[in-house]
Amino acid sequence: MVSELSDLLKASRPAVCFVTNVGDAVLTLPTLRALGEMFSAPLTLICPKVAFDLCFWEVSPRFVDTTGLPLTGTPPMLGRPERPLDYDVLASEIGAVDLFIDTLPWNSLADIIMRPLLQRLAPTTSIGFSPDIYDVVVPKDECHSADLAFMLARLFDQSLQIESYAQPVPLRPPVQQEAQSIRAAVPAGIKVLVVHADAGWTDKRWPVTRFIDVLDRFLSRHRDFVVWVVGMGHEELNVGRERDRVIPYLGLPLDLAMGLVANADLFVGIDSSMLHAADLARVPGVGLFGPTRAATWGFRFAPHRHVDMSAMEDITAIDVLDAMEDLVEEAL
Repeated sequence: MVSELSDLLKASRPAVCFVTNVGDAVLTLPTLRALGEMFSAPLTLICPKVAFDLCFWEVSPRFVDTTGLPLTGTPPMLGRPERPLDYDVLASEIGAVDLFIDTLPWNSLADIIMRPLLQRLAPTTSIGFSPDIYDVVVPKDECHSADLAFMLARLFDQSLQIESYAQPVPLRPPVQQEAQSIRAAVPAGIKVLVVHADAGWTDKRWPVTRFIDVLDRFLSRHRDFVVWVVGMGHEELNVGRERDRVIPYLGLPLDLAMGLVANADLFVGIDSSMLHAADLARVPGVGLFGPTRAATWGFRFAPHRHVDMSAMEDITAIDVLDAMEDLVEEAL
């Protein structure tokens, strides 16, 4: 079996399919980096344009856009209409594929989305997590979502370690320079706390009043900190007693926002793509979890604390403040 899998690395038209959200793209990035390094031919990346432009562009130049297809998660966030679900057109855009790798870990969605596509592509070999669809099935362990995705890479080489591929989200030079310039404008000796509070999923949000309370208390204790607020929302976090030290950077392009996160000293936020970007950049962080579990979707690489409750409303300002203080004492 091992030799047969090694032979697959010589595929002439390998393709990797990713059809979920931006946060999942960041979590899957180490896996795609490893796969891109192992295959002799460039991978064809089948994914939404937002995922390719944000982070997958460094893996391979070959790309087929799935933006607008149902269930991919990105169109509602971007305000784009859905494309008609035409698998014949999509298969034509992808072209011939001899090896198809699916990163989607959920069997029910794989059956709905991937089965019709596979029927049209008819690859020689298919790999994925669903036992009813793929030729080679990757077993699903109870683990962090980044590690689950990385099982696709370890299928070919058990010696691989995800930490070797868990570098920050890649930034094109102009974006990197802009992020570094913003950080360079912070006075010497001042640390930056990045906060991300908004979410498309309402149940992931934490009351804005509690964020404001936490920032007021934290900043009053730590005069050597300022706060940057990132995200696509319009949370008015710069209204408390320490508002002059709370700077909104809302509505920035995703790559620049993640560049700011990577240039910070501390992160506090909900389960989101920004948290995963902080994690890859090894920025110490506090993650707030209610409807999702920190063991699956939380920090994996950076020093961290998780505040994990059954609902976001159960998280108190003191819970978050204590986690921040504990982490500052340990990591900064």
